[in-house]
Amino acid sequence: MAQIRSWCQHGARVPANRTFALVIVVSELATNALTHSASGLAGGHICVEMEALAVRLIRIAVTDDGPRPGQPIRFPTLPSEGDALTVCGRGLRLVERLSTTWGWEGEPGRPLTVWAHIDPYAPVPETAEA
Repeated sequence: MAQIRSWCQHGARVPANRTFALVIVVSELATNALTHSASGLAGGHICVEMEALAVRLIRIAVTDDGPRPGQPIRFPTLPSEGDALTVCGRGLRLVERLSTTWGWEGEPGRPLTVWAHIDPYAPVPETAEA
């Protein structure tokens, strides 16, 4: 994971002090892909892409290997706000808070790409409730 964070930080072409949100988001998206898909199995992989968009936005996208064999097909969703003690789902809350928009693309049973648009110059929220 350190390689992915470093690659994003250095490849973003923005001052290092402006890469916090980008590094957190790519880390969360990559971790989710490895945890919830076949990418986390032996021989699995993920594909991480970064693209500069207009108006100082950076698009980060992580594509997984599709669902794990024998597991139900699931798509990324945010847990309810009141479910603060849930084990999973806080990573996507971070992605939501640190990006201008996020979403996913893919078909049931196939590889899934989760993406986010990051404005490295936007103020970072002080707390999850901010």
